[in-house]
Formats: sequence, structure tokens, C-alpha cells
Amino acid sequence: MENVKADLHAFSALSARRKAILISALALIVTLVVALCISIGIRSNMQRQYAAARNKTGEALYSNLYILTQTFDMTAVPNTDVRGVILPKMRDYYVASITLNNLLAQTYGPRYAVLSEADINDLTSAFTGYESAYANNTSTDLAQSNMQLCMNRIRELLNARYSQGVLKAGR
Repeated sequence: MENVKADLHAFSALSARRKAILISALALIVTLVVALCISIGIRSNMQRQYAAARNKTGEALYSNLYILTQTFDMTAVPNTDVRGVILPKMRDYYVASITLNNLLAQTYGPRYAVLSEADINDLTSAFTGYESAYANNTSTDLAQSNMQLCMNRIRELLNARYSQGVLKAGR
């Protein structure tokens, strides 16, 4: 208690100008601390929103790739119109997947891309194989086999890159 009284007495003994400077310095320190706390809160909120957007985009990519593989599985069903129904649906999911994959890579970095350039090239080649086979009126067995390899690769990627529906960063 004696120290507090001594401090108050020392403060009282200061000139008005020195008191104003001391009070201004304390007010500045308090203001800076409050501004720092607000800044940290805003940054934390932005990081949460950033992660939520990344997760939503990752979920959409997962859904498109999963439905792509499920649609391909329908090619094994007898009397299914592969050329007129299955392949166009697959192409739609493929285009959506490539778009989302590119969005993730460009926005969050290449570690968040699920499909590599090689995977995309393989899928494109598999679709081209079907188109060539239909254009030349030849067997689609090779195209079917190549597409099956692509679908197996996509399934591997989905299992490796997603944990409980959330996209994990790659290496």
C-alpha cells in the first residue's frame, strides 16, 4: 500500500505536460493491444472461412469423382446405352472434376489437387479411345480396359486423399 501511495505522490508531482504524455502513452499501448486482439480475431475468422471453402470444394470434387466411377460401373450392366447415355454423363462429371481440381490447385496450391496431370491425360485418352472405337465402328474393349484402369486409379486417390470426407493435402 505504501508503494501505491508513493507512486500516486510521484505522479501528482509530475508537471501537467508529463502527465499528459504518460497518459497518452498508456492509452496508445491499450489501443495497440485492443487492435492486435481484433486483428487476431479477424485473421482467425478468415482462416476458418478459407478452410471451410476448401473443404466444400474438396467435397464437391469427391462427389464428382465418386459419381464418375459409379457411372462407369453401369457400363457392365447389359443393354445399357454406353455411347448415348453413360459416356455423356461420365464426360459431364469428368469436366466438373477437372474444373474443381484446377480450382483447388490454383487457389490452395498444388498439394490440394487430387488428379495429377498424368491422371487427367489418361482419362482424356480413355474418352478418346471410346470416341475412336465408335467412329471406326470397332470394338470398345481396349477403351473399356483403359477406362477401368483410370477408374481404379480414381478410387485409389479418393481413398488416399480423403479422410472422413475431408480432402487432405498431398505431398
